[in-house]
Amino acid sequence: MLTQFRALFQPEGWLLAEGDSVIEHRDMSLAEAPPLPHAGRWQHQQQQSWIRLQRGGTSYLLGLSLRNDLSREVIQRYLQHLTLGNERHRCPTDRPEKHISARVERVRLATDRLTRMQSFMRHSFEHMPDGIIVTDQLGAIRFANQHIERWFHEPMPSICGMPLVTLLQGHDPREGVPWHETVSETLTQQESRTVDLKLHGKDFLIHFAPFELPETGQLGIIANISDISELREQQRQHREAIDFISHDVRSPLVSQLALIEQLKRDPSHVDEHQIEQLGVLARRSYQLAEEFVQLARAEQLTETRFYDCELLAIVENARDSVCEQAMKKSINLQLNGTEDLWLRGNAELLERAIINLLTNAVQYSPEHSNITIEVYRAGHLACFAVADEGVGIDPSELPYLFDRYHRQKSSELAGPHGAGLGLSFVRTVIEKHHGEIAVDSTPHEGATFTLKLPMADPMI
Repeated sequence: MLTQFRALFQPEGWLLAEGDSVIEHRDMSLAEAPPLPHAGRWQHQQQQSWIRLQRGGTSYLLGLSLRNDLSREVIQRYLQHLTLGNERHRCPTDRPEKHISARVERVRLATDRLTRMQSFMRHSFEHMPDGIIVTDQLGAIRFANQHIERWFHEPMPSICGMPLVTLLQGHDPREGVPWHETVSETLTQQESRTVDLKLHGKDFLIHFAPFELPETGQLGIIANISDISELREQQRQHREAIDFISHDVRSPLVSQLALIEQLKRDPSHVDEHQIEQLGVLARRSYQLAEEFVQLARAEQLTETRFYDCELLAIVENARDSVCEQAMKKSINLQLNGTEDLWLRGNAELLERAIINLLTNAVQYSPEHSNITIEVYRAGHLACFAVADEGVGIDPSELPYLFDRYHRQKSSELAGPHGAGLGLSFVRTVIEKHHGEIAVDSTPHEGATFTLKLPMADPMI
C-alpha cells in the first residue's frame, strides 16, 4: 500500500510502522504522529497525513508528508474519502443445519455466475482494438488487456498490481507533465485527462477517465490507449504535401507569371530564349503535378485492379520509353532476359515504376556509358534489375532514398530535378504487389536497383 501511495502522490516523506516498530520511513518519525483514536480515519496536520489500520489483529501506522503546494489540499480531501477496508470482526451466528446446504448452493451458483460474467468481460476487453487498463483507488492496476502486455513489453503477471505510474514511467508524455501528476489529478479531481505518448517508436493517445462504482463508492481509473501511429503518419504526409504544393509547385508557376508579365511590357521583343524558358518552367510544373498524381494513384491501388501480366513485356515497353533520352547521351541500354515471367498485378503502374528507375539511371549516367537491364527468375520470384555506371549514391542517403520528397544532393546540383516522389512511387507500387525493392551502390561506381515480385503461379 505504501508503494502505491508513493507512486501516486510522490510524497516528500513517509512512515510505516507496526505498533511501535518502524518498518520503513523517510524524513518522518513516530514522535510526529498525532493521537489516532479511530482506526481507518485519516488525520491531517499541515503537510502531514496519518492513518491507523488494523490488519490481522495488528495495528499499523501510515504517515505521508505531502508537498506544500496547491495539490496538497486536494490530495488530503481525496484521502479523507478513501476507504482502505479496515477489518471488522463479526461474531458467528448459529444457523440451522438444514439451511446450510441451501446457502452453500446459492453461493456456488452466484460464484458460477460471477465467473461467467468475468470471463465474458475479459473476453470482450481482449478483443477490443484499444488497450484497456483499470485501476483501483490507489492507482494500482487491477485489469489490463493483451494490448497493454504487447505494447509495453511487460508480462501480464507483472502488470497486475503494478502502480499505473510505474508502468508509464520511462515513456515521456509529449506534454511534459509528469505521469504521477496526471494519474493523481485524475483520481483526486475526478477529471478526465488525454495525453500523447511515444512508445517503442509508435504513437499512442491515452485517455484517463475516473469512475465510481455506485454500489460501493469505490474510485478508480479507466485508461483507454489507442494506437494512432497511422493517423500521425497521415498528418505528417499531409503537412509534407502542403509544403510541396506551397513551394515546389508554386515556384515554377510564379516564375512563368513573372516572365509573362515581362513579355507583356515589351511584346515586340520576344526572343527565343524567353520562349524556351517558358517551356522549361511549364514542363517542370507538369512533371511535378504528374509525379504527385502518379503517387496518389499508386497509394490507392488495390488487388481488384490486378490482372495477369508478363514482366519481360513490361520491361521492354519501359525501355522503349527511355530510348530517346538514352540516345541523346549515347548511352547503351542492354536488356538481358528471354523468359516470360507472368505476374498478377497492374501492368500500367509496374511499367511506370520501371520507367522511373530507367530514367534515373540515364539521368545519373555519363555519356557513352552502359546501362544493363536484367529480367530473370529466382525461385518463385520474377526479378528485374537495372545497373548503371553513374555517380552512385552516398551511403548516408540510402536510408532515406525511398522517402517522399527526398532528393539526392547530386540531383539538387545537377540542374532539372523532380519533386522527390519518383522512388517513393516505385516503392509504393512494389509493396502493393507484395514485392521487394533493394539498392546496391558504391559512390562513383554506379548503382543497381533490384525488384522482386511474386509470380502468378510458382509451379509454372
